[in-house]
Amino acid sequence: MNAHTPPALAQSPQRYHGLDALRAFAMLLGVVLHVALYFQESPPDLIWPIRDIERSPLAGWLVVIIHIFRMPLFFVMAGFFAAMIHQRRGTGRFISNRILRIGVPFVVGWFILFPLVKFAFIFAMVRGGDTENIPAMSMAADILLSEGAWTDPGPMHLWFLYYLLILYVAALCCGLLMRLVPPLQRAWDAMARFIVTSRWRLPVLIAATFGLLTTMEMPGADTPMDFVPQVRVLLYYGFFLLAGWALWKHRATVTELHQGCWLRLLLGLLALCGSAILMIAFFITAFEGVGRDSIAAEVLYYLTQAAIAVTVWLVILGGIGVAERIMRRHHPVIRYLVDASYWIYLAHLPLCVFLPALFRTWDINGTLKMFVMMALVTIPLLLMWQAILGIVPSRRTSRQS
Repeated sequence: MNAHTPPALAQSPQRYHGLDALRAFAMLLGVVLHVALYFQESPPDLIWPIRDIERSPLAGWLVVIIHIFRMPLFFVMAGFFAAMIHQRRGTGRFISNRILRIGVPFVVGWFILFPLVKFAFIFAMVRGGDTENIPAMSMAADILLSEGAWTDPGPMHLWFLYYLLILYVAALCCGLLMRLVPPLQRAWDAMARFIVTSRWRLPVLIAATFGLLTTMEMPGADTPMDFVPQVRVLLYYGFFLLAGWALWKHRATVTELHQGCWLRLLLGLLALCGSAILMIAFFITAFEGVGRDSIAAEVLYYLTQAAIAVTVWLVILGGIGVAERIMRRHHPVIRYLVDASYWIYLAHLPLCVFLPALFRTWDINGTLKMFVMMALVTIPLLLMWQAILGIVPSRRTSRQS
């Protein structure tokens, strides 16, 4: 996190195709997650206050599993690529790049998307009363206008960008402080080397993650619902961003992670299943059984957080090794999806709410219907992306960001 990058630093030509694909995979999982929320068998809640007529037993599992590892993976990749940009371009160009890539999409995207998401949820609630599509749209528009398009604001799915901007500012401040106090720079260098290259890497990462997870209100990490930053969530995801930054600083480790990567990923997937089972057991115990304050719920809480701490690092480190091992060169189709993934992440949420509600009365198997809705959300977003490429000249394959 140096505040100053010497201009003589060589520009590495290496492109991390596997990590690009891994980051895109995490973004595209947003469609899977937010459509699956609509088809859960659990009762409606504050996060997703409506359910489809046809439920899917798979939906709840998808929601829990994706929630466990997706955002930690996001922040590790964000830290890695941010450190890469900072070293290759310097602090000034890093700031301008992050403003254009993160700040502008967050601000502009929020003002466009918030009323669309609000309309979509109102429409879904009206459709839940078996109202026909056209009257439901009209009623939803009337309610939106009467309530106000931007009332009760929240960051929605864009909280990731919001927290990322805060963490970037913190990283730059730390870099400046290290420049002014050289012993801090040496301490950071030693810590980054230990985190990434030590044979104790995995236990240290797991222990730190578990400690941060025990500050959360529920198993897993809390999801921010408003614009007031939650310190515990910032610290949790800041640790993953820090690990990604350290990984770039010692990027030879990416190649070393090829060794044993399939076994590591397999163990991570098994741990992921175990973590999901524990999390579901906690919610059943806490809210349908003996209560949240019971000893059983408390034991399950800590067991779940410990399992998640193990899971996320096995999945992340295994995923990095596998992705970079199997993707060593340019693949046109994967490259296209990588380039489209950020757009899909930004724009998907209104469609994930609106389209399932539009087809609410479609009488087919709930699991099949869920996957059809995922496709119906993704296809128009890809078509819109293609239209954007036709309008805006793109240099998307020229540099990694």
